[in-house]
Amino acid sequence: MTQDTAEFAGKVVLVTAAAGSGVGQAVARRFAHGGADIAVTDVHERRTAQVAASIAADHPDSTVLGLPLDVGDIGNIDRVVAEVLARWGRVDVLINNAAVNWPGPIWDYPLEHYQRTFAVNVTGPWYLARQLMPAMREHGGGAIINVTSGAVQDGGGFGTEPVYAITKGALETLTRALAHDGGPYGIRVNSLSVGIVADSKFMADHPDQLERSLPMLPLGKHVVATDVAEAAAFLASDDRSGRITGDILSVNGGAVMRL
Repeated sequence: MTQDTAEFAGKVVLVTAAAGSGVGQAVARRFAHGGADIAVTDVHERRTAQVAASIAADHPDSTVLGLPLDVGDIGNIDRVVAEVLARWGRVDVLINNAAVNWPGPIWDYPLEHYQRTFAVNVTGPWYLARQLMPAMREHGGGAIINVTSGAVQDGGGFGTEPVYAITKGALETLTRALAHDGGPYGIRVNSLSVGIVADSKFMADHPDQLERSLPMLPLGKHVVATDVAEAAAFLASDDRSGRITGDILSVNGGAVMRL
C-alpha cells in the first residue's frame, strides 16, 4: 500500500464480520494501515482473537481490540458497544459488514431463516447505529458505511437469494434514513453495493461462478476485497468525501449499472 499511513490517525473504527478472509478483514486492515484504532468484531471467537492479534502485529501504532459479536444478538451488541466506548469513548467510523444468506425460493423459505437474516442484515446495523450515533454527535460527527449488494437490483436472482436481497434493499433505505437524521450532526452515512468478490471464501468454494460472471463485467476483471476496502476508506474520509451522504457506491466491476 502507498496510501497515507496517518490518514485515519486518532480515529476509532468498528468493523463487523472482520475476522473472515474477505471484505471485513481487508477493511479492518486498511483502516489500521491508515493509523486508526480498530475494533475487530466477528461471530467466530477464536478467529476474532487471531485476526485482531495479526492486525496489531502488522500495525503496532494502532490499538486493536478483538471482540466476539453476533450482530443478530441485541444483548451482545450492547456488551460490545459498552466495551468499545469504555476503551475509547467513541467510534468515528462504523462499518456494517456482517450478513447471512440462505438461498431458496420464498415458498420454501423457513421462517427461522427469514427472521435470522433480518436480525443480522437489518436490525443489527440499525441497532449498532442507534447505539453509536449519540457518541458520534458528541464528538462532532462520524461516518457509517453499510455493505449492501447488487442482489438488490435483481431481487436475488430467480429465487437464489430473495430474502438476502430484501434485507439488503432495506439496508439501503436505512442508509438514507440514517443520513437524514445524522446529517445535522456531521454524521455521514453511505452504502457500498458489492458484487462478486473474487478472493472471498464463498468464491473459493464456488469457482464456477467466477468464470460464469466474468462476461458480465465491462472491465473484464473481478473485484477483490482490497477494492472494497479502498472504497470504504474513501467514504470514511472527510477530506475525500466530506460532502457525500445518503449515497450508494457500487463496487462490482460494472456488473450492475444503476440508472
